[in-house]
Amino acid sequence: MTELVFVAGRRAEQWRDLDGWRESDIDDNAARFRSGIDVWIVQTFLHVRDALAADGWRVRLSDRFVPGAICVAHWDELHRLRPVAPLAYLVGVRADRPPLLVADWVVRQNTLRPDDGHEAGIPNWPQPGLRPRDPSRGERVRRIGYFGRMAMAPGFFSDPAFLAKLEALGLEFVPSENDWQNYRDIDVVIAFRTAPPRLLHHKPVTKVSNAWLAGVPAIVGPEPAYLQTKRDELDMFVAEDADGVIGALTTLVRDPARYRAMCGRARERAIEFDVPAIRERWLDFLRARVGPAFAAWRERGASPWQRYPWYFDALLRQRLAARRFRAAAAEEQAAMGDHPSAVAAGLSPFDGATRPMASRER
Repeated sequence: MTELVFVAGRRAEQWRDLDGWRESDIDDNAARFRSGIDVWIVQTFLHVRDALAADGWRVRLSDRFVPGAICVAHWDELHRLRPVAPLAYLVGVRADRPPLLVADWVVRQNTLRPDDGHEAGIPNWPQPGLRPRDPSRGERVRRIGYFGRMAMAPGFFSDPAFLAKLEALGLEFVPSENDWQNYRDIDVVIAFRTAPPRLLHHKPVTKVSNAWLAGVPAIVGPEPAYLQTKRDELDMFVAEDADGVIGALTTLVRDPARYRAMCGRARERAIEFDVPAIRERWLDFLRARVGPAFAAWRERGASPWQRYPWYFDALLRQRLAARRFRAAAAEEQAAMGDHPSAVAAGLSPFDGATRPMASRER
Protein backbone atom coordinates (compact mmCIF):
# COMPACT_ATOMS: atom_id res chain seq x y z
CA MET A 1 0.00 0.00 0.00
CA THR A 2 1.26 3.48 -0.90
CA GLU A 3 1.31 5.80 2.11
CA LEU A 4 0.90 9.51 1.41
CA VAL A 5 1.41 11.94 4.29
CA PHE A 6 0.69 15.66 4.11
CA VAL A 7 3.06 17.25 6.63
CA ALA A 8 1.62 20.35 8.28
CA GLY A 9 4.20 20.68 11.07
CA ARG A 10 3.03 22.84 13.95
CA ARG A 11 -0.05 23.87 11.94
CA ALA A 12 -1.39 20.32 12.27
CA GLU A 13 -2.46 21.19 15.82
CA GLN A 14 -5.02 23.61 14.34
CA TRP A 15 -6.54 20.89 12.17
CA ARG A 16 -7.21 18.02 14.55
CA ASP A 17 -10.90 18.02 13.59
CA LEU A 18 -10.29 17.06 9.94
CA ASP A 19 -11.24 13.38 10.25
CA GLY A 20 -14.91 14.31 10.08
CA TRP A 21 -14.51 16.79 7.22
CA ARG A 22 -15.75 16.34 3.69
CA GLU A 23 -14.25 18.18 0.74
CA SER A 24 -17.30 20.46 0.66
CA ASP A 25 -16.52 21.65 4.20
CA ILE A 26 -13.62 23.71 2.84
CA ASP A 27 -15.92 26.43 1.54
CA ASP A 28 -17.86 26.52 4.82
CA ASN A 29 -14.65 27.15 6.76
CA ALA A 30 -12.92 29.55 4.36
CA ALA A 31 -11.55 31.83 7.08
CA ARG A 32 -9.38 29.01 8.46
CA PHE A 33 -7.31 28.73 5.27
CA ARG A 34 -4.89 31.63 5.58
CA SER A 35 -1.30 30.40 5.71
CA GLY A 36 0.63 28.75 2.91
CA ILE A 37 0.56 25.46 4.80
CA ASP A 38 -3.22 25.69 5.22
CA VAL A 39 -3.71 26.29 1.51
CA TRP A 40 -1.10 24.00 -0.02
CA ILE A 41 -0.95 21.15 2.48
CA VAL A 42 -4.23 20.94 4.39
CA GLN A 43 -6.44 21.96 1.48
CA THR A 44 -4.72 19.62 -0.98
CA PHE A 45 -5.08 16.76 1.52
CA LEU A 46 -8.83 17.32 1.71
CA HIS A 47 -9.24 17.60 -2.05
CA VAL A 48 -7.33 14.44 -3.02
CA ARG A 49 -7.82 12.18 0.02
CA ASP A 50 -10.96 10.34 -1.05
CA ALA A 51 -9.95 9.73 -4.67
CA LEU A 52 -6.57 8.30 -3.68
CA ALA A 53 -8.07 6.25 -0.85
CA ALA A 54 -10.35 4.67 -3.46
CA ASP A 55 -7.16 3.70 -5.34
CA GLY A 56 -5.90 1.91 -2.25
CA TRP A 57 -3.54 4.63 -0.98
CA ARG A 58 -3.35 5.43 2.71
CA VAL A 59 -3.65 9.22 2.93
CA ARG A 60 -3.35 11.26 6.12
CA LEU A 61 -2.35 14.63 7.57
CA SER A 62 0.44 14.68 10.15
CA ASP A 63 2.67 17.05 12.07
CA ARG A 64 5.78 15.10 11.10
CA PHE A 65 7.59 13.23 8.33
CA VAL A 66 7.05 9.48 8.16
CA PRO A 67 9.92 7.16 7.10
CA GLY A 68 9.18 5.10 4.02
CA ALA A 69 6.17 7.22 2.98
CA ILE A 70 5.58 9.90 0.36
CA CYS A 71 5.55 13.14 2.34
CA VAL A 72 4.16 16.38 0.87
CA ALA A 73 5.43 19.47 2.69
CA HIS A 74 5.61 23.24 2.23
CA TRP A 75 8.96 25.02 1.83
CA ASP A 76 8.53 26.42 5.33
CA GLU A 77 8.66 22.93 6.80
CA LEU A 78 11.39 21.63 4.51
CA HIS A 79 13.62 24.61 5.29
CA ARG A 80 13.83 23.49 8.91
CA LEU A 81 16.18 20.75 10.08
CA ARG A 82 14.05 17.62 10.25
CA PRO A 83 16.27 14.53 10.84
CA VAL A 84 13.49 12.10 9.86
CA ALA A 85 12.72 13.90 6.59
CA PRO A 86 15.38 12.20 4.41
CA LEU A 87 13.94 8.79 5.30
CA ALA A 88 10.75 9.78 3.44
CA TYR A 89 10.20 10.43 -0.26
CA LEU A 90 9.81 14.20 -0.32
CA VAL A 91 7.41 16.27 -2.41
CA GLY A 92 8.00 19.95 -1.66
CA VAL A 93 5.76 22.91 -2.45
CA ARG A 94 7.81 26.03 -3.15
CA ALA A 95 4.92 28.54 -3.18
CA ASP A 96 6.23 32.14 -2.78
CA ARG A 97 9.53 31.09 -1.27
CA PRO A 98 13.18 30.96 -2.43
CA PRO A 99 14.58 27.89 -4.24
CA LEU A 100 13.60 24.51 -2.82
CA LEU A 101 16.37 21.91 -2.98
CA VAL A 102 15.36 19.51 -0.21
CA ALA A 103 12.81 17.47 -2.14
CA ASP A 104 12.58 14.61 -4.63
CA TRP A 105 9.81 16.54 -6.42
CA VAL A 106 9.05 20.25 -6.36
CA VAL A 107 5.60 21.72 -7.02
CA ARG A 108 5.68 25.27 -8.44
CA GLN A 109 2.63 27.54 -8.33
CA ASN A 110 2.88 28.64 -11.94
CA THR A 111 3.72 27.01 -15.26
CA LEU A 112 6.31 29.45 -16.58
CA ARG A 113 8.86 26.65 -16.76
CA PRO A 114 7.97 23.33 -18.38
CA ASP A 115 7.62 20.29 -16.16
CA ASP A 116 10.56 17.93 -16.01
CA GLY A 117 11.59 14.88 -14.00
CA HIS A 118 11.81 16.82 -10.75
CA GLU A 119 9.43 19.79 -11.03
CA ALA A 120 5.78 20.30 -11.88
CA GLY A 121 3.65 23.44 -12.10
CA ILE A 122 0.21 23.25 -10.47
CA PRO A 123 -1.93 26.38 -9.99
CA ASN A 124 -3.31 27.31 -6.58
CA TRP A 125 -6.70 26.10 -5.45
CA PRO A 126 -9.55 28.59 -5.87
CA GLN A 127 -10.19 30.90 -2.95
CA PRO A 128 -12.29 28.88 -0.48
CA GLY A 129 -15.82 30.15 -0.10
CA LEU A 130 -15.58 32.39 -3.16
CA ARG A 131 -18.85 34.24 -3.81
CA PRO A 132 -19.23 35.20 -7.51
CA ARG A 133 -20.44 38.57 -8.75
CA ASP A 134 -24.18 39.09 -8.55
CA PRO A 135 -25.47 38.93 -12.16
CA SER A 136 -28.25 41.36 -11.29
CA ARG A 137 -25.62 44.13 -11.24
CA GLY A 138 -25.79 44.07 -15.03
CA GLU A 139 -23.15 45.70 -17.23
CA ARG A 140 -22.68 48.96 -15.38
CA VAL A 141 -19.19 49.30 -13.83
CA ARG A 142 -19.30 50.92 -10.40
CA ARG A 143 -17.10 49.13 -7.85
CA ILE A 144 -13.45 48.22 -8.37
CA GLY A 145 -11.95 45.57 -6.10
CA TYR A 146 -8.45 44.66 -4.99
CA PHE A 147 -8.01 41.41 -3.06
CA GLY A 148 -4.64 41.18 -1.39
CA ARG A 149 -2.23 42.63 1.10
CA MET A 150 -1.81 46.39 0.80
CA ALA A 151 1.89 46.05 1.59
CA MET A 152 2.28 44.58 -1.92
CA ALA A 153 0.01 47.13 -3.59
CA PRO A 154 1.44 49.88 -5.83
CA GLY A 155 1.69 53.37 -4.36
CA PHE A 156 -0.78 54.84 -6.81
CA PHE A 157 -3.63 53.04 -5.02
CA SER A 158 -3.50 55.84 -2.46
CA ASP A 159 -2.50 58.65 -4.84
CA PRO A 160 -5.12 61.45 -4.68
CA ALA A 161 -4.78 62.02 -8.43
CA PHE A 162 -5.57 58.35 -9.16
CA LEU A 163 -8.51 58.35 -6.76
CA ALA A 164 -9.82 61.61 -8.28
CA LYS A 165 -9.81 60.02 -11.75
CA LEU A 166 -11.75 57.05 -10.40
CA GLU A 167 -14.30 59.40 -8.88
CA ALA A 168 -14.61 61.27 -12.18
CA LEU A 169 -15.51 57.95 -13.82
CA GLY A 170 -18.14 57.33 -11.15
CA LEU A 171 -16.12 54.48 -9.62
CA GLU A 172 -15.61 53.35 -6.02
CA PHE A 173 -12.31 51.64 -5.15
CA VAL A 174 -12.76 48.81 -2.62
CA PRO A 175 -9.45 47.25 -1.48
CA SER A 176 -9.78 44.21 0.78
CA GLU A 177 -6.95 42.76 2.84
CA ASN A 178 -9.04 40.25 4.77
CA ASP A 179 -12.21 39.26 2.93
CA TRP A 180 -10.88 37.54 -0.18
CA GLN A 181 -14.09 35.60 -0.86
CA ASN A 182 -16.79 38.15 -1.59
CA TYR A 183 -17.05 39.36 -5.20
CA ARG A 184 -20.83 39.85 -5.05
CA ASP A 185 -20.74 43.61 -5.56
CA ILE A 186 -17.43 43.91 -7.42
CA ASP A 187 -17.50 44.79 -11.11
CA VAL A 188 -13.77 44.81 -11.97
CA VAL A 189 -10.72 43.44 -10.17
CA ILE A 190 -7.31 45.13 -10.20
CA ALA A 191 -4.54 42.53 -9.87
CA PHE A 192 -1.53 44.77 -9.54
CA ARG A 193 1.40 44.73 -7.13
CA THR A 194 4.85 46.14 -6.63
CA ALA A 195 7.50 43.42 -6.38
CA PRO A 196 10.95 42.78 -7.82
CA PRO A 197 11.23 40.61 -10.95
CA ARG A 198 12.85 37.74 -9.06
CA LEU A 199 9.70 37.41 -6.96
CA LEU A 200 7.22 38.09 -9.76
CA HIS A 201 8.67 35.22 -11.77
CA HIS A 202 7.41 32.83 -9.10
CA LYS A 203 4.02 34.41 -8.43
CA PRO A 204 0.86 32.52 -9.40
CA VAL A 205 -2.02 33.53 -11.63
CA THR A 206 -4.37 33.27 -8.63
CA LYS A 207 -5.72 36.84 -8.57
CA VAL A 208 -6.81 36.51 -12.18
CA SER A 209 -8.12 32.94 -11.89
CA ASN A 210 -10.19 33.91 -8.83
CA ALA A 211 -11.58 36.90 -10.75
CA TRP A 212 -12.53 34.56 -13.60
CA LEU A 213 -14.18 32.16 -11.16
CA ALA A 214 -16.14 35.12 -9.81
CA GLY A 215 -17.17 36.16 -13.34
CA VAL A 216 -15.35 39.50 -13.08
CA PRO A 217 -12.98 41.13 -15.63
CA ALA A 218 -9.44 41.85 -14.43
CA ILE A 219 -6.92 44.63 -15.00
CA VAL A 220 -3.46 43.26 -14.26
CA GLY A 221 0.12 44.35 -13.96
CA PRO A 222 2.63 42.82 -16.42
CA GLU A 223 3.46 39.78 -14.29
CA PRO A 224 4.90 36.77 -16.12
CA ALA A 225 2.20 34.33 -14.99
CA TYR A 226 -0.56 36.67 -16.15
CA LEU A 227 1.06 37.30 -19.52
CA GLN A 228 1.56 33.57 -20.08
CA THR A 229 -2.11 32.88 -19.31
CA LYS A 230 -3.47 35.63 -21.55
CA ARG A 231 -4.71 34.41 -24.95
CA ASP A 232 -6.33 37.56 -26.34
CA GLU A 233 -7.69 40.96 -25.38
CA LEU A 234 -10.86 39.60 -23.78
CA ASP A 235 -8.95 37.65 -21.13
CA MET A 236 -7.67 40.70 -19.26
CA PHE A 237 -6.33 44.23 -19.59
CA VAL A 238 -2.59 44.57 -18.96
CA ALA A 239 -1.48 47.92 -17.51
CA GLU A 240 2.00 49.08 -16.52
CA ASP A 241 1.00 52.05 -14.37
CA ALA A 242 -1.84 54.14 -12.99
CA ASP A 243 -2.61 55.71 -16.38
CA GLY A 244 -2.93 52.25 -17.91
CA VAL A 245 -5.38 51.22 -15.21
CA ILE A 246 -7.47 54.37 -15.74
CA GLY A 247 -7.45 53.79 -19.48
CA ALA A 248 -8.72 50.24 -19.07
CA LEU A 249 -11.42 51.32 -16.64
CA THR A 250 -12.51 54.08 -18.99
CA THR A 251 -13.01 51.51 -21.73
CA LEU A 252 -15.07 49.25 -19.49
CA VAL A 253 -17.22 52.12 -18.22
CA ARG A 254 -17.95 53.47 -21.70
CA ASP A 255 -18.24 50.21 -23.63
CA PRO A 256 -20.85 47.87 -22.07
CA ALA A 257 -20.42 45.40 -24.94
CA ARG A 258 -16.72 45.02 -24.10
CA TYR A 259 -17.57 44.58 -20.45
CA ARG A 260 -20.18 41.93 -21.27
CA ALA A 261 -17.74 40.07 -23.51
CA MET A 262 -15.04 40.06 -20.83
CA CYS A 263 -17.48 38.72 -18.23
CA GLY A 264 -18.38 35.94 -20.65
CA ARG A 265 -14.73 35.14 -21.26
CA ALA A 266 -14.11 35.05 -17.50
CA ARG A 267 -16.72 32.32 -17.16
CA GLU A 268 -15.15 30.38 -20.03
CA ARG A 269 -11.64 30.52 -18.62
CA ALA A 270 -12.78 29.73 -15.07
CA ILE A 271 -13.18 26.01 -15.79
CA GLU A 272 -9.40 25.72 -16.19
CA PHE A 273 -8.93 26.76 -12.56
CA ASP A 274 -11.95 25.41 -10.68
CA VAL A 275 -11.67 22.71 -8.01
CA PRO A 276 -12.27 19.73 -10.36
CA ALA A 277 -9.56 20.98 -12.74
CA ILE A 278 -6.94 21.56 -10.03
CA ARG A 279 -7.87 18.31 -8.28
CA GLU A 280 -7.31 16.41 -11.50
CA ARG A 281 -3.89 18.02 -11.95
CA TRP A 282 -2.86 16.99 -8.45
CA LEU A 283 -4.20 13.46 -8.89
CA ASP A 284 -2.45 13.04 -12.22
CA PHE A 285 0.79 14.32 -10.72
CA LEU A 286 0.60 12.00 -7.73
CA ARG A 287 -0.61 8.92 -9.61
CA ALA A 288 1.36 9.15 -12.84
CA ARG A 289 4.60 10.80 -11.72
CA VAL A 290 5.16 10.63 -7.98
CA GLY A 291 3.73 7.15 -7.45
CA PRO A 292 5.96 5.34 -9.98
CA ALA A 293 9.04 7.35 -8.93
CA PHE A 294 8.35 6.49 -5.29
CA ALA A 295 8.02 2.79 -6.16
CA ALA A 296 11.37 2.88 -7.95
CA TRP A 297 12.94 4.76 -5.01
CA ARG A 298 11.65 2.18 -2.56
CA GLU A 299 12.85 -0.65 -4.80
CA ARG A 300 16.36 0.77 -4.70
CA GLY A 301 16.29 0.58 -0.92
CA ALA A 302 16.49 4.32 -0.15
CA SER A 303 19.46 3.71 2.14
CA PRO A 304 19.91 6.20 5.01
CA TRP A 305 23.63 6.15 4.20
CA GLN A 306 22.78 7.71 0.87
CA ARG A 307 19.91 9.93 1.94
CA TYR A 308 21.52 11.65 4.92
CA PRO A 309 24.56 13.01 3.05
CA TRP A 310 22.27 14.21 0.27
CA TYR A 311 19.85 15.80 2.77
CA PHE A 312 22.38 17.78 4.76
CA ASP A 313 24.15 18.94 1.59
CA ALA A 314 20.85 19.99 -0.02
CA LEU A 315 19.65 21.77 3.13
CA LEU A 316 22.89 23.74 3.37
CA ARG A 317 22.72 24.70 -0.31
CA GLN A 318 19.08 25.64 0.08
CA ARG A 319 19.79 27.98 2.97
CA LEU A 320 22.62 29.62 1.07
CA ALA A 321 20.41 29.93 -2.02
CA ALA A 322 17.67 31.53 0.09
CA ARG A 323 20.08 34.21 1.31
CA ARG A 324 21.25 34.94 -2.23
CA PHE A 325 17.70 34.99 -3.53
CA ARG A 326 16.51 37.44 -0.91
CA ALA A 327 19.55 39.69 -1.28
CA ALA A 328 19.10 39.84 -5.06
CA ALA A 329 15.37 40.55 -4.66
CA ALA A 330 16.18 43.39 -2.26
CA GLU A 331 18.59 44.89 -4.79
CA GLU A 332 15.95 44.69 -7.51
CA GLN A 333 13.37 46.27 -5.23
CA ALA A 334 15.73 49.17 -4.54
CA ALA A 335 16.40 49.60 -8.27
CA MET A 336 12.66 49.90 -8.92
CA GLY A 337 12.42 53.02 -6.76
CA ASP A 338 8.89 54.42 -7.00
CA HIS A 339 8.01 52.62 -10.21
CA PRO A 340 4.76 50.68 -9.84
CA SER A 341 6.02 47.74 -11.88
CA ALA A 342 9.22 45.98 -12.77
CA VAL A 343 8.58 46.62 -16.47
CA ALA A 344 8.23 50.36 -15.92
CA ALA A 345 11.53 50.31 -14.09
CA GLY A 346 13.24 48.64 -17.03
CA LEU A 347 13.84 45.34 -15.21
CA SER A 348 13.17 41.90 -16.66
CA PRO A 349 11.72 38.99 -14.67
CA PHE A 350 14.09 36.03 -14.49
CA ASP A 351 15.02 33.17 -12.24
CA GLY A 352 18.54 33.47 -10.93
CA ALA A 353 18.22 30.50 -8.61
CA THR A 354 20.79 27.75 -8.65
CA ARG A 355 19.27 24.66 -10.20
CA PRO A 356 19.24 21.61 -7.91
CA MET A 357 21.47 18.65 -8.65
CA ALA A 358 19.83 15.74 -10.47
CA SER A 359 20.08 13.50 -7.42
CA ARG A 360 17.79 15.60 -5.36
CA GLU A 361 14.43 17.03 -5.34
CA ARG A 362 13.18 19.91 -7.05
